[in-house]
Amino acid sequence: MIAHLSGTLLTKAPQSVIIDNGGIGYEVTVPLSTFYALPEKDGRVSLHIYTHVREDALMLFGFYTPLEKEIFTMLISVSGIGPKLATNILSGIGPEELLEAMARGDTARMQSIPG
Repeated sequence: MIAHLSGTLLTKAPQSVIIDNGGIGYEVTVPLSTFYALPEKDGRVSLHIYTHVREDALMLFGFYTPLEKEIFTMLISVSGIGPKLATNILSGIGPEELLEAMARGDTARMQSIPG
């Protein structure tokens, strides 16, 4: 399992990035919170990775902070929330704000998250 990835940022788009590591380009799906924290193209990048394996796909999900990855893994443990929806949730609300909303039981804030 890939748990961490460092290298040069080849491309950067709101939903995914490509990181060159040793001549291999890894496509990594990222939430907006990570996207905005990344350097510009050709910058050095280091991400915490969650490797998702299905019978028809191998997908990498990247996070700028360990907290983002931890929240992501908590979200996907909930029935009905897969990796793509968890990424969308983290794109709609920052990790600290999400934890605060959960602690307060702020269902209105939770329901305002796209997806």
